[in-house]
Amino acid sequence: MFRRFNSILDECLKAVRHGEPVEAIVARYPRHARRLRPVLNLAARIQTSPRVLPRAQAHEQSWRLVRERAHQLRTGSKRVTVRRNYGLVLKPAAALIAVFLLIGSFGGGLAYASQDAMPDSPLYAVKLAGEDIRLWFVFDDTREAEILLDQSDQRVDEIRGMVSQGKTIPPNVLGALDDRNRRATGILQDKPGETALRARVLTQAQEQEDLLVALWQQVREGARDEYTEAVAFLHNTRLGGGSGEALVSVRPEDLLGGILSVSGLAQPLEGGNWSIGGLEVRVDDRTLGHTELQAGATARFVVAKSSNGRLQALSLIGGLLDSPDDNGGSAVVLGQIESITSDGISIGGQFFHISGDTLLTFPYKAGDRAQITVRMTPDGPIAQAIKPVAPAVASATVRTFTLEGTIEGDVSRSTSQWTIGGLTFEITENTAVDASAGDARHGARVQVEAVNNDGELQASRVSVLASEASAQDVAVIGTFEGYQDGEWIISGLALVPPATGADPEVESLISVDLRREGSDLAALDFVQVETAEDVGLIRTQGTIRAIDGSRWTLEFGDVRVLSTAEVAGADAGVGQRALIWSERGVDGGLEARYVRVLDDSSILNPLISEPNATTAP
Repeated sequence: MFRRFNSILDECLKAVRHGEPVEAIVARYPRHARRLRPVLNLAARIQTSPRVLPRAQAHEQSWRLVRERAHQLRTGSKRVTVRRNYGLVLKPAAALIAVFLLIGSFGGGLAYASQDAMPDSPLYAVKLAGEDIRLWFVFDDTREAEILLDQSDQRVDEIRGMVSQGKTIPPNVLGALDDRNRRATGILQDKPGETALRARVLTQAQEQEDLLVALWQQVREGARDEYTEAVAFLHNTRLGGGSGEALVSVRPEDLLGGILSVSGLAQPLEGGNWSIGGLEVRVDDRTLGHTELQAGATARFVVAKSSNGRLQALSLIGGLLDSPDDNGGSAVVLGQIESITSDGISIGGQFFHISGDTLLTFPYKAGDRAQITVRMTPDGPIAQAIKPVAPAVASATVRTFTLEGTIEGDVSRSTSQWTIGGLTFEITENTAVDASAGDARHGARVQVEAVNNDGELQASRVSVLASEASAQDVAVIGTFEGYQDGEWIISGLALVPPATGADPEVESLISVDLRREGSDLAALDFVQVETAEDVGLIRTQGTIRAIDGSRWTLEFGDVRVLSTAEVAGADAGVGQRALIWSERGVDGGLEARYVRVLDDSSILNPLISEPNATTAP
């Protein structure tokens, strides 16, 4: 599992106090050796230095300042100012006392108490102040830049640590991250010969920008300003080659509307804009990788949305794609965690490696339900992101569902509301648009993964399908909640029930084929996918790579589709995407209970041959 750097440092410092050699300690943590060695050498020197104790009055005064500041942080009586040098928080006389406290009580005083403090701790400001005080005694600019970059890395560890505990990211850690990055790059502006350090700045800026972009949803509402400042500076640092100066730059206000993922066919428009999967996006010198873009290519972009809805491409991700299926993130596995370690996670008998880039958003354990976004690599499937899954009926006002329908109206410049299947969906800052199988346009068939938040439909993902289904045909998969005024309520949606037949069980998950009748959605037929008592069903969605009799191979592994499985949608074939609910078979493998084939035709490279697509008994 993820382990914070501070936890490792704490363990190493205890070893130093017990007299272990620094190099022997560092050897146990080769990944963190560069960061650990200077800190542990300092700790070893302090360990052998005479203890310096302040006068009792000065000691009490310093602790009084700390208690007052902690009280302010707890009560919110004074807003934390994050963009500053924290050493200046203390008055000169108190600062000198703080130095004595930080050094003299290293083994068990204030510094030791705050060194493992997280951003939601009252001692976090003391920790940052201590870092700045230590920098007062660094007289080499290059060394100071290195330490600032180390501290920036530590902020990333803290952010990952908070997210892995299911916590949101507060403004103080984002401000501290931005502060360290700005000070380090400021030093390097006057040192053009420091090529190695500049290369580190670029690498670190890319890693940090990628992380923060992925964590937009985990940022607290009150931390948006600090977030946009930090991301804009990281992006501009990359544009400027690590010097902190760029001829063009992204402004923080360009990101206030959120961060989107958009993939699709690229076509140039007038005025420097491009159509990416049917959406009008600005692609220019502020877009990393923009020189690779070619008309007619399939591409995936990280896109910033401004407060007025303009879309600015920040980065071309992964270069141009050979086929729509290369866009990544289309394969999803949802189910109960069977095991999870620092190496990988297992769901439904399928094992997915966990890398250093895997985004963990909760302290997971065996038995929890989780959703894994799967990324294919030459070494096999890797868990790109792991998110918790709420119960089917999460609350009285928030319900999830999936809908297949047709886009109505021009959405090329609309980034707030789309009409799909006769329903209006909010396109929020969290919505991902996958238009790699065709443009998002009027008449396009799409799958919408959405949340019904007390009547407001919010799309979390919109995927264009390779389908020519009629605009009058709609399909919904959601939780049956019973009747209201003679209508079925499915995940908060009111539907006209079928004329005949039995009703589903309340709180069961059902798939309903519907026909639009004016403003109404009338149910034609339904399949009960799982009941409230069902446990252990695994939901998967991905692209069919091969069909060999009853065995279907997708990105995440094999699923057996026997004649007993309910198969809906189009006829299955290689290159088509499928949504599958499975259970563990007697051999431990996945056996499909319900399958919905989403595409009418393949979205893969046409060079891939298609074996026999029949389903064996």
